[in-house]
Amino acid sequence: MEEVKDEKIIENVESKDKVVESTTESKEENDKEETTKETTTETPSDQIYVPNSTLHSMVVFGLPKYMDSKRFTKFLEQNNVPFKKIKKIVKESFGIISFDSVEDRDKYLEYFQGFQFNDKTKLKTEAKEEKADRMKRKYEEKEEKKEDNRESKLKTIEDIVCPWYNIPYEEQLKKKKEQIEKVMMNIKSTTRKESFHNLPEWLVKKDTTKEEKMCCKLEEIVPSPVTENYRNKAQYTIGYDIDNKPCVGFALGRTGNGITIVADPTNAPLISKRSNEIRHLFNQYIIEPNLGSIRKPFDKNSHSGFWRQLTVRDFTTGETMVTIQFNHKGLTPEELETEKTNLKNYFTSLPEEQRITSLSIQLYDGISNAAPVDLAVETILGPEFIHEKLLGCQFRVSPNAFFQVNTKATELLYSKVLDWAQVSSDTTLLDICCGTGTIGQCISKKVKKVIGLEISPDAVVDSINNAKLNKIENAEYIVGKAEDTLPTLLTTNGGGGGGKNQEFIGIVDPPRGGLHGDVLKAIRSFEPIKKLVYVSCNQSSLIPDASKLCKGISKTMKGTPFKPTKAIAFDLFPHTDLVEVVVLFERIETDTTTTTTTTTATTNSDDKLVIQDIEENEKEENEEKDEEDKKRKRDENEETGNNENKEIKLEN
Repeated sequence: MEEVKDEKIIENVESKDKVVESTTESKEENDKEETTKETTTETPSDQIYVPNSTLHSMVVFGLPKYMDSKRFTKFLEQNNVPFKKIKKIVKESFGIISFDSVEDRDKYLEYFQGFQFNDKTKLKTEAKEEKADRMKRKYEEKEEKKEDNRESKLKTIEDIVCPWYNIPYEEQLKKKKEQIEKVMMNIKSTTRKESFHNLPEWLVKKDTTKEEKMCCKLEEIVPSPVTENYRNKAQYTIGYDIDNKPCVGFALGRTGNGITIVADPTNAPLISKRSNEIRHLFNQYIIEPNLGSIRKPFDKNSHSGFWRQLTVRDFTTGETMVTIQFNHKGLTPEELETEKTNLKNYFTSLPEEQRITSLSIQLYDGISNAAPVDLAVETILGPEFIHEKLLGCQFRVSPNAFFQVNTKATELLYSKVLDWAQVSSDTTLLDICCGTGTIGQCISKKVKKVIGLEISPDAVVDSINNAKLNKIENAEYIVGKAEDTLPTLLTTNGGGGGGKNQEFIGIVDPPRGGLHGDVLKAIRSFEPIKKLVYVSCNQSSLIPDASKLCKGISKTMKGTPFKPTKAIAFDLFPHTDLVEVVVLFERIETDTTTTTTTTTATTNSDDKLVIQDIEENEKEENEEKDEEDKKRKRDENEETGNNENKEIKLEN
């Protein structure tokens, strides 16, 4: 028992060094004054400052607790100990002695081991680990522990790509519905909180049941028509497997956690068979020099190597697109041309049933794992785009374009959007953040006009070309920020020609970061929009977006608020925790907003009320600015591919 106690004391010695030094220093000052009275020509040995890095220390256990540094020094001098520094705290039963040499320390380690201090007590000794040695040991232990954790926590490729693959599909749907029910509750509670001073009537009633706590009715989740091999896009990391062999697959963890191992995803149920076949063919290309490649995969630790990423798209039309990203740093133009030629020769030499439609390359020499989403692409074989079909429309898809990854489930989702929008031949459909125009063009035959708003010029070019491809003549696309283009629609010839009385219905399908605050304000302020269908791929951003659309009127959020009337989830991502949610928002009638602010006050308190209102408005503005800053950061993460997550997950 005494040995265990001593070990604990040793552990505490390190943490108490600073306290010991300050305590000893004050006591040693008193000792120094007394010693000076006896002689002014000598300095006590324990007062000589010697850097810790040059000393070798030991710990003596079993000393009396009442012993202070002066008495400890006297005891050591009586035993002719050539110490250079000592530490002894009153109320502690140990002391520390430091020597110039290891030899002296080892000599007195043995000398004081079992030393009979008094009739009852024998001393014990132990070498004290020096700072440099201690730091080295802790570093080695940390690295060893990290390695052990890395091995023990290394996940399988199925855990990374499809974490719910072991859960029965019906159970997956149940879990996802429960997730969305919580989201619906959060939307209502968040909106109520943000509308405290101007509460919409639908939020006044106290909620008692689970259904009442949700912002609107939630319909049954729609399962995916296909649950295996459904993804039409996969982004593979090129690296090294656990045996340090080149591998095209997915990382088994995050680089920040020290995991750079890449594993073969052949058995992952999400990957399409065609995509896996192309991945396997390219894996052979980079490991067999006789096929044309002598380059090595990119090493995330040393930031050296050539091959970085393989992206494969394969659609129900039978068309396939391959984009290969590599590190061109240090290569001459001639060497780059050689690599391009070798790639073209390899893919054109494949049997006809294995050939691809389009082959492109990306040059990226950055340190970050994920390149910018708008990184330039050079097509070196075949057309610059491939085609996919949705609800009878055909769409061209370029390498950097967004397109839903589950085609069959997407058709069900778009059909529901059309159903809930309840458009007519008099409707002007506003496709906000329209991307390549898929949703609007699928509905175009049912409406008077489609107006697509998109900030990306490249996406607008794709939208225009898709409209021509589908022979759609009632679609118009405007480049610019939605907050700038929405207010001008009624005063330009792009407003549909029906004046202020025409029917506007909005559709938004934002990126994972959600809608920018200015876009939300523009939608709220654009009163002609009576219905808004919101398609969400990330419910974390849906909650704040919905609360801003529905909160009471304020200085920072003008325009009549919306109210969520119904919601439904679509499982576009079987075997994962991801899900798409569609929410229908309808504009509230202007007489259904109730003010909860107290209006009865004395004349003398009017000024206070004004000041209070100003402070509340300023607080609200600051909170919204903070929220916008957070959202901008989320948007930036989305634009850069969210480096760490994109490294280990398939893109949604």
